[in-house]
Amino acid sequence: MIFGNMGDMMKMAKEMQGQLKRVKDELSRDIFEGTSGEVVVTVSGDMEVKDVKIAPNANPGKLEKDVKEAVSRALKQAKDGAAQKMKGITGGMNLPGMF
Repeated sequence: MIFGNMGDMMKMAKEMQGQLKRVKDELSRDIFEGTSGEVVVTVSGDMEVKDVKIAPNANPGKLEKDVKEAVSRALKQAKDGAAQKMKGITGGMNLPGMF
């Protein structure tokens, strides 16, 4: 009886592992944007900065703040997108360290 349950658990773990890989692949293709002032930052769902656009007329004194805010906003969107996709796999359980 115990071994039957263990086999089921192993099967479920293997299925979840496959689903996690699929979601990670999808996330690498998802794109999120953060904007602040004259700055637009684009990141992928796996948290990689893909592009930074700065308007030619941007105020240099405000630029550092705008870049920081735009990156933070884009990364938050990417994290939220990843969390949403993970809910489908984890059944809504919060698994620390997943993303």
